[in-house]
Amino acid sequence: MPRTALRIGQFSAFYGDRDDGVRQLIDSGVDVLVGDYLAELTMLVLRKNQLRGRVGYAPTFLRQIGPHLDRIAEQGIKVVSNAGGLDPERCAEDLRALVREQGLSLRVAAVTGDDLLGDLAALRGAGETLTNLDTGAELKSGDHEILTANAYLGAWPIVEALRGGADIVVCPRVTDASVLMGPAIWHFGWSADDYDALAGALAAAHVIECGAQATGGQFSLFDRYPDLGLPGMPIAVVEVDGSSVLTKTSGTGGVVTTDTVTAQLLYEIGSPLYQNPDVVADFATCRIEQSGPDRVRLTGTRGYPPPDRLKVSLSYEGGYRNTATVCLTGGRIAAKLDWLRREVTRAVGPPDSFDDFRWTVVGPAATEDGSYDETTAVVVISAKSTTREKVGRAAFSNKVTQLAISNIPGYYLLGPPATEQMFGVYWPTTVAKAAVRPSVVFDDGRRVAVPWAPAGERPAVPPLTTGGGEGAVEPVGELVAVPLRDLVGTRSGDKGGNANVGVWAQRPELAGWLLDHLTVDEFRRLVPEADGLVVERYAFPNLGALNFVVRGFLDDGVASCLRLDAQAKGLGEYLGSRTVTVPRRILDASGQE
Repeated sequence: MPRTALRIGQFSAFYGDRDDGVRQLIDSGVDVLVGDYLAELTMLVLRKNQLRGRVGYAPTFLRQIGPHLDRIAEQGIKVVSNAGGLDPERCAEDLRALVREQGLSLRVAAVTGDDLLGDLAALRGAGETLTNLDTGAELKSGDHEILTANAYLGAWPIVEALRGGADIVVCPRVTDASVLMGPAIWHFGWSADDYDALAGALAAAHVIECGAQATGGQFSLFDRYPDLGLPGMPIAVVEVDGSSVLTKTSGTGGVVTTDTVTAQLLYEIGSPLYQNPDVVADFATCRIEQSGPDRVRLTGTRGYPPPDRLKVSLSYEGGYRNTATVCLTGGRIAAKLDWLRREVTRAVGPPDSFDDFRWTVVGPAATEDGSYDETTAVVVISAKSTTREKVGRAAFSNKVTQLAISNIPGYYLLGPPATEQMFGVYWPTTVAKAAVRPSVVFDDGRRVAVPWAPAGERPAVPPLTTGGGEGAVEPVGELVAVPLRDLVGTRSGDKGGNANVGVWAQRPELAGWLLDHLTVDEFRRLVPEADGLVVERYAFPNLGALNFVVRGFLDDGVASCLRLDAQAKGLGEYLGSRTVTVPRRILDASGQE
């Protein structure tokens, strides 16, 4: 069994990410390049591309690695990516053509078996109800035109491909972490029941899978540093026991600290038990420590047997949406908004005549004596309907535009009348693993089936509804009002229709206060937009952190959500801007003024 650490670099975090990641990582020295392209929305985007006659994979993958194939071959670097999307075999074929054009001998394998679109009727016949993981609703047969249905495959097909001699492995909808876990399993020879090692690799993968978010991007504590610049690409140096050192490409911007790693560990998760097709990792057991400049050690992750069911990302055609954006300039905003609202309602119909309707008002920064831009409010008027004509250009956006000289003074729009767009509804569900049959397709046409590892039991982690952190601080003595961001870091994101917000104490002295003070009730006070929604709270004492899941905050997922921030990227920043009261003695003990 090889004992040398494996250097794995993440060069892409989404479909459309930067082009410089591959070069940075090769220059810094890596054994494996991994790329993630498939956010939940991306599957729907690729399906729409297919319906327009385009390829069903992420073509940017070829553009990103194509110029570097010679160095990849020369240095023996392995490449694993889920850029195959809805058509991994076509992606692999096009990549092989690119390899041949350059006179190289790299071997390319494709993973298949995730696509269940043609199997839904048989699955229902076998008793699968395709129940929504978030709402508990059962998918009604025939009610929707299903656009995509893809199971989240795991790491073992990647292992099989690498064992079979592949240099580049093109995957479909595998979990984001699988592209790192597969090479680590192959390199170290781990068994399916090496749960702690697998869990450690899963934790490292979760940190780097979103690229520069681990190295200073989207970092709430950015203002603690003079200039983070353009953060470099992350590298996980994985060791034989699954522990790792997290770092970044040399000579690049950004920073790798316990804060950036904590932020990413908390990103887009629910409970501390993070489920994967091959292992369940307990992130509450993770321990992190700064081991040098831009180097953080991640150890202690406990693993449990995987579940016997697979998550499935299913989407269907939900209807149509349209948006018009009107500007209100120069004060008297409330009166102007009232007039605008009345006349838009008269022109397009009342809000309850649509399936969903949202007014979003942004600004103004100043009402009197500000600059032109500062005294302008932006009003975004959005609507959804299953009836295309209801939100079409003629009935909706044209009607708003036609108010231009018949409504408020200074009426102007940001852009011409828009055409309605079809939106997809994200439906997370599960199926039995036995119903999904992964395989690997090699260069010579061989197709090798890959069995699932045995499932097993694992503990449950119920959400916490009250405080009770270790070392909780009673609010005695003088209380001081401060923005929450002065005490904590935050990181937020989306998981289908749910938003999650990770919050961690900036200093150990504040951890007890945070775990005790930031209850679900306090979260609702700070984020009134969560009123009426289910809010779950999970504790991570080793990290001095909490994670909140706000169910239904994003409606039916990013493709259908009418919020301006349909992926909840700014929710953590919003939470951090809210005012809390904290005992002055805690601020004094932590060096705060």
